[in-house]
Amino acid sequence: MFLFPQLPHHVALEIVGTARSASVQALAAASAVEHAACVYTPTGGVRAAPAALTKLRSDVLELAAAQGYPDSPDQQQAADFDAAAAVVLAEQMQIAPAEAAKGGVWEFLSCVLLPDVVRWRFGGTGGSATPLERFVSGRRNVFQRLWWRAFHLSPHVPEGGLLEELLRALGEDELVQLMERPSLAGIQGLPGAVAAGLLAASQTYSDLTRRQLIREAQKRLLRLSSFVSFESIDASEVDRHVHTVFEQVADSLPRHNSPP
Repeated sequence: MFLFPQLPHHVALEIVGTARSASVQALAAASAVEHAACVYTPTGGVRAAPAALTKLRSDVLELAAAQGYPDSPDQQQAADFDAAAAVVLAEQMQIAPAEAAKGGVWEFLSCVLLPDVVRWRFGGTGGSATPLERFVSGRRNVFQRLWWRAFHLSPHVPEGGLLEELLRALGEDELVQLMERPSLAGIQGLPGAVAAGLLAASQTYSDLTRRQLIREAQKRLLRLSSFVSFESIDASEVDRHVHTVFEQVADSLPRHNSPP
């Protein structure tokens, strides 16, 4: 496992103060593979070498360029970048979940290694400043949110499929539903099971929208988690509960029958 540089939060805030409104080109010129204030977890892996960080930047930048970088991306370009970048981050970073839980890792990526990509991805319109939350650590950090998506969904990639295909198959609203409910997203295996269950249910119950299915299913799973310890049961049992919940959702929602 690799150990990535961790940028102290107060240093990240200092950088973000100007980075939020800087040009993509200026941030690209200021990007670096190290920062004097960075620290590392003392044990548990090997420090990521500058060459590995350089490659990560190069590969993420290549994905952004394919979607119009440095020009602002449209909605489809942004979604395509997110799906591809999540795979690259997961494959190249090779960090343990405990390491990924450290905010400084993501603040290094967003403030030092790839600040121009953050500004490009969430630059707003008319010169608007990029929201602070896209740079600092948290579930809306540009790279943190993508890595955790890949981590949670990887075990549920269909046989013979690709992670990127699964990520592309899910809409942004669906991914937000999966990843931004802390009490559910934090249960290992559950977000991936729900994603797979949603795609299967959307084929079985084609007269219902995926938005209806995912929102109602998440509400039911939240209630169910008060009685079922998802953390303590094996993956097949989690899948069974999720399948049952989607069946219950489909049975409870009004159906729009075709006119005779």
